[in-house]
Amino acid sequence: MNWFGADTLAFLADLAAHNDRDWFEVRREAYVAAVRDPARDFAEALARRMAAVLGLPHAGKVYRINRDLRFSKDRTPYKTHVHIAVWPRDTGAQGPTWMVGLEPGRLTLGAGIMGFSPAQLRAWRAAVVDRDGGELSGALSDLAEDGVRVSQPELKRVPAPYEDGHALAGLLRRKSLTVWRDVEPTATCFGEAGPGNCADRLAAFAPVVVWLRRHVAGH
Repeated sequence: MNWFGADTLAFLADLAAHNDRDWFEVRREAYVAAVRDPARDFAEALARRMAAVLGLPHAGKVYRINRDLRFSKDRTPYKTHVHIAVWPRDTGAQGPTWMVGLEPGRLTLGAGIMGFSPAQLRAWRAAVVDRDGGELSGALSDLAEDGVRVSQPELKRVPAPYEDGHALAGLLRRKSLTVWRDVEPTATCFGEAGPGNCADRLAAFAPVVVWLRRHVAGH
C-alpha cells in the first residue's frame, strides 16, 4: 500500500509553481508514487472505514488531476490538490458523500450533497416541512457550535408556497447542504493511520449524511 506523506505535499507544491505539461510529464513517475497511488489506496481504505460507520457498503473515487479547461480562462492544466469522495453504494455519487481535500498547508474534510437534483430538491423541501426538519436543524446547530462550517443557503427568499416567516426558512432556502472542517493538520491523513484518522473526524457528520440519505438521496 502507498500512503500520503510529506512527499505528497512537496509534489503538489512544486506542481503549483510549475503548472505546465512539460514539467509534469518529466515527473509523471513521481506523481504516481507520491500522489496518484496514495490517493487510490487512501480512498479504498476510507471507503471501508466509512462503511463501518454507517453499516453500509461504500464506494468512492479520486478526482482526476487534469483540470477541465473547456470553459475556463485559467489555462493551467492541473489541479494542485487531491480531491477524494466516498459514498454509500446504494445511493451512489448523487447521494450524500464524504469528502477529503488535501493541498499544501490544508486538509479539508466534508460531507453532504453539493447540489440537489430537481427531484431531490422537492424531496428536501417536503422533508424539511413535513418530517424531520427540526432534527436536522438541531444537528447543524450542534456542528456549528463545534466549529464546523455549514454551507450557506443559495436563495435569498423562501420559495413558494412556503412563507418567509417559516420556522425553518434557512433550510427551505437551500439547494444543497454541505458541512466542512477546513483546517485540519495535513499530517492527519499521512501514513497507514491516515484513513482511520479522517474517518474518525468525518463520523461527526454522520447525522447529516444519515438524514440526507433517509429523506433526499433516493429521489
